[in-house]
Amino acid sequence: MLAVIRVRAVLTQDEVTSMVLRARLYAGIHYIAQQFEEADLRQMDAGNWSLSLRGANGPDLARKAFDAAKMVRERILVDLSLPSHIAVHAAVTGDDDSRREQTLNLCERLQAEVPENAIAVSPDVYRVLEDDVRRTLSPPAHLAGDEVLAAQFPPQPSAHGENLWEELLRDLTSPAVRRLHYVGFRLQKKEPPSLDIFDVFVMPSVEVRRRPTHSVELSSDLLRDGGLDAPIGQLTESLQQATTYLPAQRMAFEQAFQRHHSLVVLGDPGSGKTTLLRWLAVVGAGGPLAMHAALGSTAPPLPLLASVGHLAQVRAMLGASTSVVEALAHLFHSRGIARDEASLRSFLEVHLQQGDCLVLLDGLDEVRSEARADLMRWLEDFAARYPQNRFIASARQVGYVGLALPGAVEVELGAFEDEQVRRYVRSFHRAYRQWEEGHPDDATADRESERLLTALFANQRLHELSRNPFILASMALIHRAEGQLPRHRVQAYEIFSRTLCETWGQARRLVASEGEEAQIRYEEEAVPILGRLALEMHRQWPNGVAPEGFVIETLATALQERDGISREEAVRSAREFLHRAGKDVQILMERGPGRWGFLHLTFQEFFAAVGLHASESFAEEAMVHLFDPRWEEVLRLGVGYMALVQKRPEATRRFIQQIMNHRESGIRQLLTDTLRKQIPMAALFAAEAGEALPNALQSKIAEEFSHWLCTMPRAIGEGILKEIHLSEFALRIPAFLEGLSTSGKPHIRANALLYICVLKPEEAARIVALTLEAPEAEIREVATAILAQNIIPDSLATLKNLLTNKTRSLNTSAAFAIFSRFPNEIDSTLDIIQEDGNQAAIQTMIFAASLDSDLAQGRAKSKLTEAVLKRCEGSEYPLWSRAASTIHDSVLALRASKQDEPPTTLVDMLKDPNETTRLSAILTLKDLRDLDLIEPLIPLTRSNSRLEAQTAMAELWAFSLRAGLHSLPPEPPN
Repeated sequence: MLAVIRVRAVLTQDEVTSMVLRARLYAGIHYIAQQFEEADLRQMDAGNWSLSLRGANGPDLARKAFDAAKMVRERILVDLSLPSHIAVHAAVTGDDDSRREQTLNLCERLQAEVPENAIAVSPDVYRVLEDDVRRTLSPPAHLAGDEVLAAQFPPQPSAHGENLWEELLRDLTSPAVRRLHYVGFRLQKKEPPSLDIFDVFVMPSVEVRRRPTHSVELSSDLLRDGGLDAPIGQLTESLQQATTYLPAQRMAFEQAFQRHHSLVVLGDPGSGKTTLLRWLAVVGAGGPLAMHAALGSTAPPLPLLASVGHLAQVRAMLGASTSVVEALAHLFHSRGIARDEASLRSFLEVHLQQGDCLVLLDGLDEVRSEARADLMRWLEDFAARYPQNRFIASARQVGYVGLALPGAVEVELGAFEDEQVRRYVRSFHRAYRQWEEGHPDDATADRESERLLTALFANQRLHELSRNPFILASMALIHRAEGQLPRHRVQAYEIFSRTLCETWGQARRLVASEGEEAQIRYEEEAVPILGRLALEMHRQWPNGVAPEGFVIETLATALQERDGISREEAVRSAREFLHRAGKDVQILMERGPGRWGFLHLTFQEFFAAVGLHASESFAEEAMVHLFDPRWEEVLRLGVGYMALVQKRPEATRRFIQQIMNHRESGIRQLLTDTLRKQIPMAALFAAEAGEALPNALQSKIAEEFSHWLCTMPRAIGEGILKEIHLSEFALRIPAFLEGLSTSGKPHIRANALLYICVLKPEEAARIVALTLEAPEAEIREVATAILAQNIIPDSLATLKNLLTNKTRSLNTSAAFAIFSRFPNEIDSTLDIIQEDGNQAAIQTMIFAASLDSDLAQGRAKSKLTEAVLKRCEGSEYPLWSRAASTIHDSVLALRASKQDEPPTTLVDMLKDPNETTRLSAILTLKDLRDLDLIEPLIPLTRSNSRLEAQTAMAELWAFSLRAGLHSLPPEPPN
């Protein structure tokens, strides 16, 4: 970075001969130069000086240069009473001598034309000054006798009329573009904010996909059959032939910006395409120094930001012969830029010819299908005519078939990673608090951020949703305004859905004031119509993607039933509704040619639940699908909706009580009698209903769930508890677990102590100390499970001490705890086991590694497997190689039994008096679905052997899912 200050003090002939005055002038300028590091002061001739400053940060360097220029002016004018002409310029030069020379020459031109006693400030410096400093200068305008632009200090009136360049840049830094308006959230505490894009923008990651192709020529027949959106399958071969594919590369957006001349940015709705282009426009309006500081690269200095949809509207209004330049001029003039549209058009033409423009085209897909191919050619011809400029265009992935821009590649916006989620949440809360209070309060904002992040990362569904920038912004806004997310997620989903339907079309505009409002009325349209569509998609298209024909038919049926209209009219209305829902509001989106789904599966599940209530069939459907995992989320949201949105507490109580008392019959009887699945379902429903349930019923469910939790295998219980533990209902569970922690049955005590730590991590140190002193190995093993979570100090050291314990199960579980939590300690842990000569533990490690290697089938083996197999194959580890040969035959036998053992034989084995035989049979059931195997499995769940009982229960749980018992129709009552 180089900043240059040119100074000319006007000296008369007598003054030149005055050694005292010259010395004072030199001393004053030299003193100022010494205030800056890397300053180079040179006297060009009598009265002419050049002061060069260098630094890494362009904006900071430019501000320092302006401060230095003001100090020099004051010294010459006040102390020496001499007139002066001063100019300031800064640029990104690197090691390029030609750029350095251009910077010096431009500064010299500015100095030559600046009025007496004024400072000419180049536009590149002016644009990175703080707002309050810029207000002390006149905006950049043409200096007398030169075409070069400069701001002036003190402010000077311009004799040359309007400055179109500055008007265009001023439009980009106006609140309509620079500020993000969060609209539509019906919050209780405060109005939604308007935040500066610089304060909340998070640099996205992108994946470079391929070089864009020229838009594809389509026949009129093809367009009549559905346009570019439907028959893409017919175009695949020609598209692939016309495309140069690049290796997939994931990188930060700024890297793609640095490497490629132009970009087409692809992404799903809510992925941040429009925000990215607005940010680029605002950064670009700050000039090359600001652009380099933000992106590590420069771009043409004049950003032109436009919606492709609005350009298409202008072209349709003015005629097909309208050029892109004419359309841009008309669009900008309609936003109040320039008094004369013709002069604006000429201005744009000149600067496009000179390559001065960064052209930002948002929403390539936001054009009617039948017009899209022609519009793409229109834009391609425009870009080809002005290839010296840089182009950044954006589009949804579906509906985009290619746009050839000079030197461009396509990049796909990636979902936010965890660190980007953290950065956004912290930035949002800081900006919100400053907007709200009028001054920064970062410490308070950071505490609020951590509360939201804890809630997001602890809930798998919310965590997944937070990867979409729009939904993350919604959650951050709700959390900041309310102090927390809604206590129940169904309330959050209801807010998201309402906002998507009613106001996102407004919020996602490039410029806040442009365009007509597009919305779907929530109660009148979304609830009955989207509810019907979501429910039918959930029933018939379980992957969440349905053909367009199915979508239209389902919507038409819903509209016909609601409005009593003819089928023909209903189909027309359905197409119009799909256009609004998919093109404008984007709660529905194309997932492929002619295939549609909801923006996120969560919204389909939410609206499916809403649809059940709208049709008054929730309770009936719930009993049919009660234990079906694919319906669990819909039913849970349905309970929450009934309790908290519809506010029907008595209906909710009756429904959950019915679940608690529910018993299946016939082959499904094991679901409620043996597995007792109604208990965890009731607990999940209670967590969704919250305070709508009476305290007595909540306590009863918590007590029964606690007992169920402690008697079931941990692999089952932990998953259910994870879904519940952040709810208010979960606060009732520890009291019942404390009672079970004194049970006379060691396995119940062990599970109770473990689950107390899950719900109350602050108890971990106490419980680890308690369990390590217990005489029963089963209880001592709880310590390794807790230590594996690394929630107390010295976890690793304690686990390593347990490796040499004489109880085989304890040292083995300690080893696996280390492997899972401290993968870098695998080799050191295996060394300890080897030095201890623990052959039983070694055999367990080898057996686990052998099974993992057998099941890998082409995927990468785990670090543990690789480390164990390396020891087995190396001659320097004889203990391992001997144990490996012993295990080898067991693995072969297990493989053979899985392939060859007929079900009738397995039934006999499950009834065999020998426990080892029965366990072997249970382990070979992994892929079998024969219902005859259920009957002999059930008694084994009550075995006196805990290992056998837990193994049988876990297998029976998995078997019920594998065999599809949850989806079999319930048997009619006798």
